[in-house]
Amino acid sequence: MSEYEIWKSDNSGVLTETPLIMTACKGGQIGSVFSYDGGSIYKTVFTYLCGAPDENSINEHPEFIYENRLVCMSAEWEECIKTLPIKFKLRREVMAPFCSESAKKLRPLPEGYTISTFTPEIFESHPFDHGRNYKDYQDFAKRGAGAAVLFEDQVVSASSSFLSYEGHVELDVFTSPEHRNKGLADHCVYEMLNQSFGKNLTVHWDAQNPMSSAMAVGHGLTPVAEYAVYWLEKS
Repeated sequence: MSEYEIWKSDNSGVLTETPLIMTACKGGQIGSVFSYDGGSIYKTVFTYLCGAPDENSINEHPEFIYENRLVCMSAEWEECIKTLPIKFKLRREVMAPFCSESAKKLRPLPEGYTISTFTPEIFESHPFDHGRNYKDYQDFAKRGAGAAVLFEDQVVSASSSFLSYEGHVELDVFTSPEHRNKGLADHCVYEMLNQSFGKNLTVHWDAQNPMSSAMAVGHGLTPVAEYAVYWLEKS
């Protein structure tokens, strides 16, 4: 059994914590909402299924269900999804909201690598798509946080706020495949967490794999919920 198949003791993949992205969707900042009697669907980077499923709504709006990254916010929705053609499911882990400095003890960056905050130039280049949910650099500098590692003047690793909502930020981190296993992401996360703390921003971290979860814990965050992401394809 792979680490992706380790579930909670009740074998449930239901998400029991309300993610920041869904909260921002409710507030009209990102995505769209489809409501019906008994439930709601919040479509963002993920599609959050809340309340009780409605067969007529599913049949009339298949675009909300198929070929989306589905997250069940209720046992009723999970039971429904399990009756449909699942292509794959992934495990993710949510950390408790965090507003503190990083607890990580870092090793020095390898030779040739440098760390930088998100300058206007770095922000405008949107490395790995970072920063696209902000109006401009001034908006990001005021409400977000981020850091990047550069090699030969190119961003090869970055961690930044994916979005900001009422003093809360969603952390995003990525490293170019050819520069991994060098501790670069840890340096970016360290700077991003410390910047966020200095701005009194609460960081949310939704770990997409065991390595991301272990990195979060290493910086002082605490896992609070494990859940499944389902992908359906029409048969």
